[in-house]
Amino acid sequence: MKNRITIVASVFLLVLAAWAADWTDAADGVGANVKVGTAPAAGTGAADTASLGRMLGELGIVPRVTGTRFDFEFASREEDQEWAFAMSVVLSQDAGTVWVMAWLEEMPEQASKVPAAALLRMLSANDSLGNGKFFAYDRRNRRFLMQRVLPNRGITASGLRGVFQDMARAVIGSHSTWSVARWSEAPEVQQSTLPPAPAAERRR
Repeated sequence: MKNRITIVASVFLLVLAAWAADWTDAADGVGANVKVGTAPAAGTGAADTASLGRMLGELGIVPRVTGTRFDFEFASREEDQEWAFAMSVVLSQDAGTVWVMAWLEEMPEQASKVPAAALLRMLSANDSLGNGKFFAYDRRNRRFLMQRVLPNRGITASGLRGVFQDMARAVIGSHSTWSVARWSEAPEVQQSTLPPAPAAERRR
Protein backbone atom coordinates (compact mmCIF):
# COMPACT_ATOMS: atom_id res chain seq x y z
CA MET A 1 0.00 0.00 0.00
CA LYS A 2 1.34 3.42 -0.92
CA ASN A 3 1.21 6.20 1.61
CA ARG A 4 1.45 9.94 1.01
CA ILE A 5 3.12 12.19 3.55
CA THR A 6 2.58 15.91 3.06
CA ILE A 7 4.84 18.30 4.94
CA VAL A 8 2.88 21.55 5.40
CA ALA A 9 2.72 21.88 1.63
CA SER A 10 -0.53 23.20 0.20
CA VAL A 11 -1.81 25.27 3.11
CA PHE A 12 1.60 26.69 3.94
CA LEU A 13 2.23 27.74 0.34
CA LEU A 14 -0.93 29.83 0.53
CA VAL A 15 0.47 31.52 3.63
CA LEU A 16 3.76 32.20 1.88
CA ALA A 17 1.96 33.67 -1.11
CA ALA A 18 0.25 36.19 1.16
CA TRP A 19 3.53 37.70 2.31
CA ALA A 20 5.00 40.89 0.88
CA ALA A 21 7.57 40.77 -1.92
CA ASP A 22 10.44 41.80 0.35
CA TRP A 23 10.68 38.42 2.05
CA THR A 24 13.10 39.38 4.80
CA ASP A 25 13.76 35.95 6.27
CA ALA A 26 15.06 34.06 3.27
CA ALA A 27 18.14 35.17 1.37
CA ASP A 28 21.45 36.61 2.48
CA GLY A 29 21.66 34.82 5.80
CA VAL A 30 18.06 35.43 6.92
CA GLY A 31 17.34 39.10 7.12
CA ALA A 32 18.03 40.97 3.88
CA ASN A 33 15.43 42.53 1.61
CA VAL A 34 15.35 40.89 -1.81
CA LYS A 35 15.55 43.50 -4.53
CA VAL A 36 13.23 42.83 -7.44
CA GLY A 37 14.94 43.04 -10.80
CA THR A 38 18.52 42.66 -9.59
CA ALA A 39 20.48 41.23 -12.50
CA PRO A 40 23.39 38.76 -12.23
CA ALA A 41 26.66 39.23 -14.04
CA ALA A 42 26.45 38.39 -17.72
CA GLY A 43 28.26 35.45 -19.26
CA THR A 44 28.36 33.29 -16.11
CA GLY A 45 25.30 31.12 -16.70
CA ALA A 46 23.70 32.92 -13.79
CA ALA A 47 19.95 32.95 -13.30
CA ASP A 48 17.67 35.92 -12.93
CA THR A 49 14.07 35.92 -11.81
CA ALA A 50 12.71 35.29 -15.30
CA SER A 51 15.06 32.41 -16.07
CA LEU A 52 14.39 30.77 -12.69
CA GLY A 53 10.70 30.80 -13.53
CA ARG A 54 11.36 29.26 -16.94
CA MET A 55 13.51 26.50 -15.43
CA LEU A 56 10.84 25.59 -12.93
CA GLY A 57 8.36 25.43 -15.81
CA GLU A 58 10.68 23.04 -17.67
CA LEU A 59 10.51 20.77 -14.60
CA GLY A 60 6.73 20.79 -14.70
CA ILE A 61 6.52 22.96 -11.61
CA VAL A 62 3.88 25.69 -11.46
CA PRO A 63 5.06 27.98 -8.65
CA ARG A 64 3.35 30.80 -6.82
CA VAL A 65 5.43 33.90 -7.53
CA THR A 66 5.95 36.72 -5.05
CA GLY A 67 8.57 39.22 -6.14
CA THR A 68 11.73 37.20 -6.76
CA ARG A 69 10.52 34.22 -4.72
CA PHE A 70 9.00 31.05 -6.16
CA ASP A 71 6.96 28.83 -3.81
CA PHE A 72 5.95 25.37 -4.95
CA GLU A 73 5.19 21.81 -3.96
CA PHE A 74 7.78 19.15 -4.76
CA ALA A 75 6.95 15.44 -4.63
CA SER A 76 9.44 12.67 -3.93
CA ARG A 77 9.03 8.95 -3.37
CA GLU A 78 10.89 6.88 -0.80
CA GLU A 79 10.13 3.15 -0.95
CA ASP A 80 6.32 2.86 -0.57
CA GLN A 81 5.79 6.42 0.64
CA GLU A 82 5.27 9.54 -1.43
CA TRP A 83 6.34 12.76 0.26
CA ALA A 84 5.15 16.24 -0.67
CA PHE A 85 7.29 19.20 0.37
CA ALA A 86 6.62 22.92 0.53
CA MET A 87 9.71 24.45 -1.07
CA SER A 88 10.89 27.88 -2.17
CA VAL A 89 13.59 29.28 -4.42
CA VAL A 90 14.75 32.89 -4.20
CA LEU A 91 17.61 35.03 -5.48
CA SER A 92 19.79 36.76 -2.91
CA GLN A 93 19.82 40.53 -2.66
CA ASP A 94 22.92 40.87 -4.86
CA ALA A 95 21.83 37.99 -7.15
CA GLY A 96 25.09 36.23 -6.33
CA THR A 97 23.42 33.18 -4.81
CA VAL A 98 20.23 31.14 -5.19
CA TRP A 99 18.61 29.99 -1.97
CA VAL A 100 16.60 26.76 -1.92
CA MET A 101 14.38 26.05 1.09
CA ALA A 102 12.37 23.04 2.22
CA TRP A 103 9.84 24.09 4.85
CA LEU A 104 9.46 21.77 7.82
CA GLU A 105 7.24 21.88 10.89
CA GLU A 106 6.02 24.73 13.03
CA MET A 107 7.68 25.30 16.38
CA PRO A 108 5.49 24.96 19.48
CA GLU A 109 3.85 28.23 20.50
CA GLN A 110 5.65 28.22 23.82
CA ALA A 111 9.41 28.31 23.49
CA SER A 112 9.67 26.50 26.82
CA LYS A 113 8.20 23.42 25.11
CA VAL A 114 11.15 23.19 22.72
CA PRO A 115 13.58 20.66 24.19
CA ALA A 116 17.15 21.89 24.20
CA ALA A 117 18.27 18.38 23.25
CA ALA A 118 16.17 18.53 20.07
CA LEU A 119 17.79 21.78 18.97
CA LEU A 120 21.22 20.39 19.72
CA ARG A 121 20.45 17.36 17.55
CA MET A 122 19.50 19.66 14.68
CA LEU A 123 22.68 21.70 15.09
CA SER A 124 24.76 18.55 15.22
CA ALA A 125 23.03 17.16 12.13
CA ASN A 126 24.15 20.20 10.11
CA ASP A 127 27.63 18.69 9.98
CA SER A 128 26.39 15.54 8.27
CA LEU A 129 23.69 16.79 5.87
CA GLY A 130 26.25 17.38 3.11
CA ASN A 131 26.25 19.53 -0.04
CA GLY A 132 26.01 22.74 1.98
CA LYS A 133 22.58 21.97 3.45
CA PHE A 134 21.69 23.16 6.93
CA PHE A 135 18.75 23.48 9.29
CA ALA A 136 17.49 26.96 10.07
CA TYR A 137 14.59 28.70 11.77
CA ASP A 138 12.32 31.33 10.24
CA ARG A 139 11.11 33.61 13.00
CA ARG A 140 8.30 35.23 11.01
CA ASN A 141 6.21 32.08 10.75
CA ARG A 142 7.93 30.08 13.51
CA ARG A 143 8.93 27.25 11.21
CA PHE A 144 12.00 25.14 10.89
CA LEU A 145 13.42 24.68 7.43
CA MET A 146 16.31 23.11 5.58
CA GLN A 147 18.29 25.42 3.32
CA ARG A 148 20.92 25.14 0.65
CA VAL A 149 22.74 28.07 -0.92
CA LEU A 150 23.94 27.78 -4.53
CA PRO A 151 26.47 30.04 -6.24
CA ASN A 152 24.57 31.74 -9.05
CA ARG A 153 26.71 30.23 -11.80
CA GLY A 154 25.78 27.59 -14.34
CA ILE A 155 22.24 27.26 -13.03
CA THR A 156 20.19 24.85 -15.16
CA ALA A 157 16.80 23.15 -14.89
CA SER A 158 18.39 19.71 -14.54
CA GLY A 159 20.75 21.04 -11.89
CA LEU A 160 17.84 22.46 -9.92
CA ARG A 161 16.03 19.13 -10.15
CA GLY A 162 19.07 17.45 -8.63
CA VAL A 163 19.17 20.01 -5.83
CA PHE A 164 15.45 19.54 -5.07
CA GLN A 165 15.89 15.77 -5.00
CA ASP A 166 18.94 16.07 -2.76
CA MET A 167 16.98 18.29 -0.39
CA ALA A 168 14.05 15.87 -0.38
CA ARG A 169 16.27 12.91 0.46
CA ALA A 170 17.90 14.85 3.28
CA VAL A 171 14.53 15.93 4.72
CA ILE A 172 13.24 12.35 4.62
CA GLY A 173 16.46 10.93 6.05
CA SER A 174 16.50 13.40 8.94
CA HIS A 175 12.80 13.13 9.79
CA SER A 176 13.47 11.82 13.29
CA THR A 177 15.66 14.88 13.96
CA TRP A 178 13.30 17.70 12.93
CA SER A 179 9.90 16.10 13.56
CA VAL A 180 8.29 18.08 16.37
CA ALA A 181 5.88 15.21 17.05
CA ARG A 182 8.78 12.93 17.92
CA TRP A 183 10.28 15.31 20.46
CA SER A 184 7.94 13.91 23.11
CA GLU A 185 9.24 10.37 22.61
CA ALA A 186 11.49 9.23 25.40
CA PRO A 187 15.08 8.83 24.21
CA GLU A 188 16.79 5.48 24.46
CA VAL A 189 18.78 5.09 27.65
CA GLN A 190 22.24 3.77 26.91
CA GLN A 191 24.44 2.26 29.59
CA SER A 192 27.61 4.28 29.91
CA THR A 193 30.85 2.38 30.08
CA LEU A 194 34.21 3.38 31.44
CA PRO A 195 37.16 3.38 29.07
CA PRO A 196 39.75 0.66 29.62
CA ALA A 197 42.32 1.51 32.25
CA PRO A 198 45.84 2.38 31.11
CA ALA A 199 48.43 -0.37 31.36
CA ALA A 200 49.98 1.25 34.44
CA GLU A 201 46.64 1.09 36.24
CA ARG A 202 46.08 -2.57 35.36
CA ARG A 203 49.39 -3.58 36.93
CA ARG A 204 48.35 -2.25 40.37
